[in-house]
Amino acid sequence: MSTKNATSLISLEEAQTNAWVCQIIAAAGVLGFLGNLLVCFVILRVRFLHNMTNYLLVNLAVADMLICLSAFFHYISASGRCTIINFVPASTLGRELFCRLVTSQSLIWAFSNAGANNLCVVTLERYIAIVHPLQYARRVTATKMKTLVALLWMLSVLLSLPFIFTISASDDPDKACSDITYPHPAFPVLLGVVMVSFTYILPVILMSLAYYKIQVTLKRQAKALNLQRAKAAAYDLVIARQHVISMLTIVLGTLIIFWTPDSICVILCLHPTSDSTLDFCDTESFKYISGITSFLLYLNSVVNPIIYELKYKKFRKGLRAVFCTCLDEHGGSNAVDAEMARR
Repeated sequence: MSTKNATSLISLEEAQTNAWVCQIIAAAGVLGFLGNLLVCFVILRVRFLHNMTNYLLVNLAVADMLICLSAFFHYISASGRCTIINFVPASTLGRELFCRLVTSQSLIWAFSNAGANNLCVVTLERYIAIVHPLQYARRVTATKMKTLVALLWMLSVLLSLPFIFTISASDDPDKACSDITYPHPAFPVLLGVVMVSFTYILPVILMSLAYYKIQVTLKRQAKALNLQRAKAAAYDLVIARQHVISMLTIVLGTLIIFWTPDSICVILCLHPTSDSTLDFCDTESFKYISGITSFLLYLNSVVNPIIYELKYKKFRKGLRAVFCTCLDEHGGSNAVDAEMARR
């Protein structure tokens, strides 16, 4: 076989592999979008799920849903490897919006940051309810939570805005976007440090400390109730809280597992324009590794609805209440549900 034929065969195999991978990514995006949409629908539809914790989970599901949607469009049309759609907007404005929002991954980073921040809000709400219950009514009000959530969404968008300045529309009519460039050599370093710090390191540290304190408090409460031989309803409340915290801890653990590889890649190659950058960062192998780690980050938003289904008993009841006509919408509610609804 000639060298030319061998090269053509390798290129064909690579194209087929890329197409296969892209189809998996696209399918994951659709499943993630539908799964998180289902979470929103069930919680908003079922009355006994109407409490502050679950409303904040809806907010988290919206962020995950938007991550899946934006990543879906990026990977099938703008990632550089996927060939499912060769999308080139006709108008100059369309190209600018496509390049600066989709190709630059500005939207993906904005929604990823929002997802991490919203998980922090869920953690904060549970922390106050369990560790400082007497302050809950004063600190956790609907108005305060709405304001906090809105501020975090705005902060997430602001932190991702620098990405829109790294790329623009191409002058080539057959090419949508220009190559990524940076206005200053220090720009990618600052951008990488800020995004990893606010999207990964800071939220993980704060939530880990909060869940440690929550677990210590719940164990102390359970031990005290057991010694006092308290009523079953009080003990059931502690157990119900432990189940919710267990589910949220798994969500946090999944985030750490899926986000750590991508954060390491970003940190290792903070300065792609510098001579001191690891040579590995410029290799084809690293591009594949980086693609895998980015997909894992995106996959985290796909698995969250699965965690809710497997580990959140009240959500499973809500799911059955929606899709099984044999159950009443209020079925499964009890004293614990009523207390959770108030909180």
